[in-house]
Amino acid sequence: MRITTSRRRLASTIAVTTGLGVLLSGFGAGAASAAEPFTDDQLAYDYPSNAEYDYVPIMDQFSWLVTDRADIIALNDSQTVDINTSATPEQVERAIVDQYEDMSVSMADGLGENLGAIYTEARLAGELPKIDALLAKSGGLVGYYSSSNPSKNYFDYDRPYIRFPELLQYRDKEGGDAWDSTSGAYPSGHTSQAYWQGTSLSMMLPELAPQILARTSEAGNNRIVMAAHYPLDVMSGRMMGQHIVERRMSDPAFRELFAEAEAELRGVLEAGCGAALADCIEADTPYLSDGDALALYEQRMSYAFPQIAPAGDAVTIPANAESLLITSHPDLTPEQRRQVLELTALDSGYPLDEGAEGSWQRLNLAAAMAAQVEVDADGNISLVDAGAEQPEPSTPGTAEPTVTPAPTVAPTATTEPTASATAAPTASATTTPSASATSTTAPVAGGGNADNGSDALATTGAENVGAGILAAFALLATGLTALVVRKRSAKTNS
Repeated sequence: MRITTSRRRLASTIAVTTGLGVLLSGFGAGAASAAEPFTDDQLAYDYPSNAEYDYVPIMDQFSWLVTDRADIIALNDSQTVDINTSATPEQVERAIVDQYEDMSVSMADGLGENLGAIYTEARLAGELPKIDALLAKSGGLVGYYSSSNPSKNYFDYDRPYIRFPELLQYRDKEGGDAWDSTSGAYPSGHTSQAYWQGTSLSMMLPELAPQILARTSEAGNNRIVMAAHYPLDVMSGRMMGQHIVERRMSDPAFRELFAEAEAELRGVLEAGCGAALADCIEADTPYLSDGDALALYEQRMSYAFPQIAPAGDAVTIPANAESLLITSHPDLTPEQRRQVLELTALDSGYPLDEGAEGSWQRLNLAAAMAAQVEVDADGNISLVDAGAEQPEPSTPGTAEPTVTPAPTVAPTATTEPTASATAAPTASATTTPSASATSTTAPVAGGGNADNGSDALATTGAENVGAGILAAFALLATGLTALVVRKRSAKTNS
């Protein structure tokens, strides 16, 4: 293949600058990555959205359900038993992975088979430091000030394995502590975390929003597979997790961090794939088809609960929720984005609809982010093919795609991190999920107080500085040689 003079010069220059970059960055970050993390000032900045927030008002209908709707609570219980006891071995394995690992990594398969592998490898190699800083399970800045513990304490509702362990199948890894926590069930903290992680990823990759959010819904459903939570816990966890992201995206200063992390992520994916991202997505094997992903996500918004209030009521879009569509619909105004949320919202009347601050329960973010819209002369929004029905998933609520998680170091369960206004968030790589061994022997329920999850983090390669320096010198020498050859060649041909 013929290479033009300008392209040869560019290749030589890249070799030199890359060698210098690796050499100079190797002392601080190791050979794993020359990516630039956020500055200390960016991480330590007092963002307005850092303020702690009371999430009880968005999910406060639960108290009424407990006192006045015994039928809904009974259905909540029976669905928990059904999902837990009917789970396939593969579902159980994936549920255990999500129980202990950093879900911002274990949910990578939502990006697709190839892109998910590129993303996972990059996270483990420390090549996505800005993504780590925002989304890591331990210290991820998006959810750092938004613990579910205050809401759990407020509602104080016992977990399934405490209320009726005899009806459930114990799911855990060997030596695990999945049934140890005595913290409240409502809302699900793991689900909230999965949704602030998954919703953030979907906003950085809106082309893959249905798949990423469907995989996020699987992480929520896995909490029921583990018998740690009920469907209503998972529904409220989704509401809380997406509200957390809205607060961050409604903060212009914090939104700049999102933009930088998005650029980092898309650059790494394209470099790993070797093509434009759209082409990589087109050639990849998806987590689910768009139709199946949208249908599964919508089914898990309300599970199998009946509508207990009138259908067809207008939705109350929560304040600032339109910020969740900034990346998927950048050309629309805030008011037009609110129209998209209205047009794609779930029907009214399901449990947890209409909290004190609008209906987070009805916001169908997967459908809204994927929506194709038209704008009329007056600026009003209509959906393209809005009446087309989405195909039903093959087995709603239970069927999962076949995706085998990458093996890694076994996780160590620790307590759920508690948000602190003083501790500084850290950016570090996370482990890839592993759940090779499972246990069905149930321990004594409530044997500990951990809201289970592993905080174990992978190394970033800093321990291999020597090898990185040697590699950098080799690359630098190659580049310098290329420049010398280029200059001699130019002099000869002049």
